[in-house]
Amino acid sequence: MKKLHSVSLIGDLCVGCTTCSKGCPTQAIRVRGGKATIYDIRCIDCAQCIRICPYHAKIAVTDTLEERLTAASGKVKVAIVSPAIFSQFENSASRIDVMKCVRQMGFDYVFDESIGYSGYVSAARQMLVEKQAAAESMTEDEKSEIFPMISTTCPVVVRLIQMKYRALISHLVTLDSPLELTAQYAIDYLCQKLQIKKSLIYICYISPCPARVTSVINPLWKKKSLISTCVGTHDVYPQLRSLLNKIEHHDSLTHEEERAIRISEPEGLQCAAIGGESTGMKIDNYLSVDGIENVIDILEEIDRDNIKKIAYVEAACCFGGCIGGPLTVMNRFAAVAKLREHVHDYFLEKQLFPQLIVREEDIIPQVWELPLPENHAMRLSENIGEAMTKYEQIDKILATLPQLDCGACGAPSCAAMAEDIVQGRASINNCIIRQKRMKKE
Repeated sequence: MKKLHSVSLIGDLCVGCTTCSKGCPTQAIRVRGGKATIYDIRCIDCAQCIRICPYHAKIAVTDTLEERLTAASGKVKVAIVSPAIFSQFENSASRIDVMKCVRQMGFDYVFDESIGYSGYVSAARQMLVEKQAAAESMTEDEKSEIFPMISTTCPVVVRLIQMKYRALISHLVTLDSPLELTAQYAIDYLCQKLQIKKSLIYICYISPCPARVTSVINPLWKKKSLISTCVGTHDVYPQLRSLLNKIEHHDSLTHEEERAIRISEPEGLQCAAIGGESTGMKIDNYLSVDGIENVIDILEEIDRDNIKKIAYVEAACCFGGCIGGPLTVMNRFAAVAKLREHVHDYFLEKQLFPQLIVREEDIIPQVWELPLPENHAMRLSENIGEAMTKYEQIDKILATLPQLDCGACGAPSCAAMAEDIVQGRASINNCIIRQKRMKKE
């Protein structure tokens, strides 16, 4: 069975404080027996629980780099680095410097994920043009079924729509992720250059968030990811920082380094921060939103057909975009400023190392291999009649609860508690307030 998510609980650290339960945007957490429990099917790996847990009892599960590289012995070891990693160092390290140091950690080749972002944005831009042309002969109702287009670069947003806003699935950009596009480019490049089979290439992704790890373990729209393993940015950061402090900064590369490193044009690099993707769409009627609660608010408005004249929505679970991911290290505001420096440095990189740059037209866009299935985690039953009966039962039980949403029962709200009772996951006796009132009466 595939692991459904990459957020996990450290039971020994959990004190059952209900902070995570009340803060989870999909109500995927309950506290039972003094410990938090994550409902796998409802977790979308937004990592909100990791951010807000005061006892650090929630963690992102990633692989250990040393173990995975050892397991890849005899294969060509490739690293794909999130562009967010370039903004994590306060010194004068360039994008090339960071990739050189990643290579020193045990990799044969290093590719910048911005390569895939460039290809994704270019293909999404073309897709938008085609849909706008087709929309000229559509009714307003038909247009509302596809506009605004919603970016699929953030896997948390896709999983949220898949579960809670299923009517918006038709709005999603049906392109493979920038990570998978980068991996496909790396595989094609190395198979041709080295004359080897795809099976001899081992790809490790250095990720800024657990959701991207889950998208590798449990892909949404393809049978199997091209990525072999994932490690967190925070896990490699100490070693990477140490290597950067020792590296000599100069304007030349060895032949081996020239052969091993590939970077993108600036349009892909700027996608690490919120707004970068929208800028690359080269339109004015776009909307950029970050932070999971803000994303939910916007999706609610789109679902109600209240967002008019917007053609494209770039939505990111994390504040600031990927540079604010839970596995990153640098303050996100400082990271934005650092990323801006790297974007400006592209013109120097182009002058010094033109052979390293992959152009957006070199990336072959891939559409979804499989249709996105609905996630029915929030349905009370697959049978409509049974579901309606349960809704009525929930309303009756909810009327007997105190409506305080205190969380003392272990559920995030009284409504969630009523649902748990109907679904057989809790007893009405779990409501402490109700029990106390009954004793007084």
